[in-house]
Amino acid sequence: MNPTSILITGGTGFLGSALTRRLLAKQVAVTVFGRDAEKIRKQFGPGVRAATRFADLADAGAFDAVVNLAGAGIFDRYWTGPRKQILRNSRIELTRELVAWIAAGNKPPVLVSGSAIGVYGDQGDSVLSETSPANADFAQQLCADWEAAALAAADHAAGSA
Repeated sequence: MNPTSILITGGTGFLGSALTRRLLAKQVAVTVFGRDAEKIRKQFGPGVRAATRFADLADAGAFDAVVNLAGAGIFDRYWTGPRKQILRNSRIELTRELVAWIAAGNKPPVLVSGSAIGVYGDQGDSVLSETSPANADFAQQLCADWEAAALAAADHAAGSA
């Protein structure tokens, strides 16, 4: 199946903007979910649909795929308590809202949710796998919690009861 209508959360970010541009160039109908609809329209032009709330998607129809890349920029490494909360909310809370939206009857055939290899942290020469535990520092816990929030969508996947 070739997706023809895709929802991207975080479509204006580092990875999301590259993906959005590539999909638009391939004539894919893209809806970008972000904090600033004007920024979305300015960044991608009239070919993209902008949404800032899940309620904005009520008349969007079904999506063939959802790509979840949402999250405040993480490249600044001076993470104060308030900044850590922004990083968590922008990933985990938004992903929980996305899963709730899916559970409300918006089941895409495909959901891809980004995270980071940072979930493993520095574990020296240890061989790591998908089941290796996360370290206890903030970055690793953020990734682990974000993945857990996204995995909740499996309960509502297309084809599930």
